[in-house]
Amino acid sequence: MTQPCARPGSPVCASDPTALGGRRHGLARLAGLSALVLGTALAGSAAQAQAWVPDKPITILVGFAPGGSADQIARNLAIGAKDLSPVPILVVNRPGAAGTLAAQATAQAKPDGYTMFVGGGSETTSVGNHSPLNYDSRTSFRSIIKVARLPSVLVVRADSPYADMRALLAVAKSAPEKLSYGSTGQGGIFHSTALVREKISGIKLLHVPYKGAAESLLALAGGQVDMAFGAPDEVRALVSGGRLRPIAVFSRTRVPAYPDVPTMTELGYPVAIDNMKGLMAPAGLPDPVYQWLFETFRKAMQSAEFQQYARTAGLNIDFADGPAFQRDINDGYEAIGRALQK
Repeated sequence: MTQPCARPGSPVCASDPTALGGRRHGLARLAGLSALVLGTALAGSAAQAQAWVPDKPITILVGFAPGGSADQIARNLAIGAKDLSPVPILVVNRPGAAGTLAAQATAQAKPDGYTMFVGGGSETTSVGNHSPLNYDSRTSFRSIIKVARLPSVLVVRADSPYADMRALLAVAKSAPEKLSYGSTGQGGIFHSTALVREKISGIKLLHVPYKGAAESLLALAGGQVDMAFGAPDEVRALVSGGRLRPIAVFSRTRVPAYPDVPTMTELGYPVAIDNMKGLMAPAGLPDPVYQWLFETFRKAMQSAEFQQYARTAGLNIDFADGPAFQRDINDGYEAIGRALQK
């Protein structure tokens, strides 16, 4: 004979058939509710993981005057991406302070994918070693894609009395600050390169900063300074036109466009500071947005338009994804800092 439950109808009373039925019904309802909650959560996760698509123009800021390598890379990336993006990609020059104005504007922008800048050079690897900034290149950005690594070429006027780098160094050693050089700005990567050269070779030059390589190279051609730095694509037109002459390369290897021009290391002065270029966005950029930007500009680099530009300009393409690009920036920042302290 079945014993009555102490609390008939209780779902925990195994001897009450009614209670067992209630328990099964309750468990079924609980399972259904759990499935509903899980389904809703998964649907929410799937929605969050959906590909991002821009719905208004994207702006790429360039921290230097038009005509330089950063400007040309940005504009040719925009051309290469024109059939890949549903919205226009605008290139806006915001020159000054060795590129840091554009970098700061990006660091302060909303991380929504609509504002980037061309980074990897002066504004992210050099200036912070000279003076405090309102951003930290190692934490204030999310790097998107690395496009190129640009050797630094030192050029003089075609009619310069200095036949080569050794002749120039001899004069610089005998007369401190007699010779002047143009750079892309105070604390910029060319300024750092020159300072390291001064330390290693025991010379002192007069620094004249400009808002970009195009301005400094035109100043050199016009006789305002004795020498200037530029990337191979930046000096190409004036060298080909017979107005400037390269005399040294501040990189690990010679530049294919100028195979007869020695590196500083070959001359006995190991100074090798390359200038990187790529796209960077504000920190906090969501993963789907990063993925769209990376894939779009990766394909833009492969476009016929960008490849033609790279061949014509002699651009040293050095592709990397965002995380690898950020590591290179961090390494470059530390390397310049160490070189300046020696």
